[in-house]
Amino acid sequence: MKRSIRVGNAHAFWGDRLAAARELLALEPGLDYLVMDFLAEVSMSILAGQRERDPAAGFVRDVLTVVADLAAFWSTGGRCRVIVNAGGLDPAGCAAACRRVIEEAGCRAVTIGVVAGDDVLGSLRAGGGPDAFTNLDSGAALDTVRDRLVTANAYLGAGPVVEALAAGADLVITGRVADPSPVVAACRHAFAWPADDHDLTAGATVAGHLLECGTQVTGGISTDWLDVPAPESIGFPVAEIAADGSCVITKAAGSGGRVTTATVKEQLVYEIGDPGRYLSPDATVSFLGLEVTEIGPDRVRVAGARGGPPPESLKVSATYRDGFRAAATLTMFGPESVTKARRCGAIVLGRLAAAGHRFRDTLVECLGQGDSVPVLPPDLVPTDAWETVLRIAVEADDAAPVEAFTREVMPLVTAGPQGTTGYAEGRPRVHRLLRYWPCLVRADRVIPTMTTLVTADTGPARRPAPAPAPVRAAFATPPAAPPPGPPRRLLDVAFGRSGDKGTGANVGILVRDPADWPWLVSWLTAERVAAWLGPLGVEEVTAYPLPALGGINFVVRGVLRRGLRNDAQGKALAQAVLAMPLDAPPTR
Repeated sequence: MKRSIRVGNAHAFWGDRLAAARELLALEPGLDYLVMDFLAEVSMSILAGQRERDPAAGFVRDVLTVVADLAAFWSTGGRCRVIVNAGGLDPAGCAAACRRVIEEAGCRAVTIGVVAGDDVLGSLRAGGGPDAFTNLDSGAALDTVRDRLVTANAYLGAGPVVEALAAGADLVITGRVADPSPVVAACRHAFAWPADDHDLTAGATVAGHLLECGTQVTGGISTDWLDVPAPESIGFPVAEIAADGSCVITKAAGSGGRVTTATVKEQLVYEIGDPGRYLSPDATVSFLGLEVTEIGPDRVRVAGARGGPPPESLKVSATYRDGFRAAATLTMFGPESVTKARRCGAIVLGRLAAAGHRFRDTLVECLGQGDSVPVLPPDLVPTDAWETVLRIAVEADDAAPVEAFTREVMPLVTAGPQGTTGYAEGRPRVHRLLRYWPCLVRADRVIPTMTTLVTADTGPARRPAPAPAPVRAAFATPPAAPPPGPPRRLLDVAFGRSGDKGTGANVGILVRDPADWPWLVSWLTAERVAAWLGPLGVEEVTAYPLPALGGINFVVRGVLRRGLRNDAQGKALAQAVLAMPLDAPPTR
């Protein structure tokens, strides 16, 4: 049995860099496993739309480009095993398409494992009592949307992926699997861990959580992003996971970005909910005792995860049709640009109302003026801006008023203020609106399946080609920040990260100096955060202290109910909280 394994990530979402797997394996050909995530919460709905137009389009076709690169790697003797969830709504169809790509590439025989069984749409449509499948965010009954359901997929755990690896799979293709579970599966297979050793599983779950968002743990979207070296060649992460469940997060030598305790902590608090009860289908994990230690350049050790039995139910990501939406942008350049932009927005919506069009919601935002998260203090919002991006968004039950909106915006090009520009893309498109419905299903109602297929051997195996030298673009290094003065804003003493969870959001805030953590807990209360973010429609804020990490994770409920906002996923909320003025900064 191995004492450690090396697991890399080369894809964090549908739309990430398709060349990343090839580049990472060129720099790290000895990786044991490579995991790639293609599915966000609404990805299944996009795939459902594709499948309605083409029955063979129920999976993420981008993966075929990646698999062509993997075939070249395998054909030269590479042995890294790969786990991807690009199967979407059709893992079997994805596997068949991947087999064709591999065989056409002239590759050795490759075993493909196919994991399915996550589709529970039939169960949701069939019902199961008045309290079955209620919305985890709102408590609403499924009956309110049952006839409009599009997809429903349970988050499977590591079990069927372990079966695929045990069957010799070089490539495992899944549908909906919990984000950390591929890493858990790799560890269980490599170390022969029993499924009921919850502490070991917790350690692997933490490693999987750190890897799942790709470059977010190597400096991507970090608070101090301007200080990240060589972001043009930012490296994807690698976890060196030990048999005791601890891990070291690093990246390929020669790649850009950085791995520090700060980048690791930011990712640890990303979208975790209650850090004492992080729920996955493999274990219930506590992050409260995690130890994060920098042990060398771009090497951070994470240990101390504790686990308990997994929940008896699996989370389900369901989606349903809920009308139509569109958004349009125009740029206003010149004096009093904000006043002009808001007047243009009122003109468009006024004309539509006069014509009898009715909308469920409308929104006018002046981007560049703090409207993405309209909570900034006055000294951070320019009052005499000569440039503003006007964004108007609408949604309605029917397509007709939304189509009328798309036709009403463009006349501003000649009827609006001088300096109106940015209209080269023409009329905005009408989009069918898909809403997210999170709920639970009993685990015993979900029966995962695993099958395998083997590609034809169409090429001799050869020795791995030498890794090419990394290519660096000639980007200028940003100037060093000036020496800090007295702390004026939370940003001066803290950093953080935020993201969506249904109609709520997670906002993780961490101190830069561990000595400031007692001050942070006493000053940055749930009540203060609720008041600061109040204009966004906050319903409730819960604070979860993280003393070992020097931070607090805030779960902010209701803040993302208004899906028309520019920041519909809550990615800017941490920056907004960090803008809070300090009326009582920590004493040093």
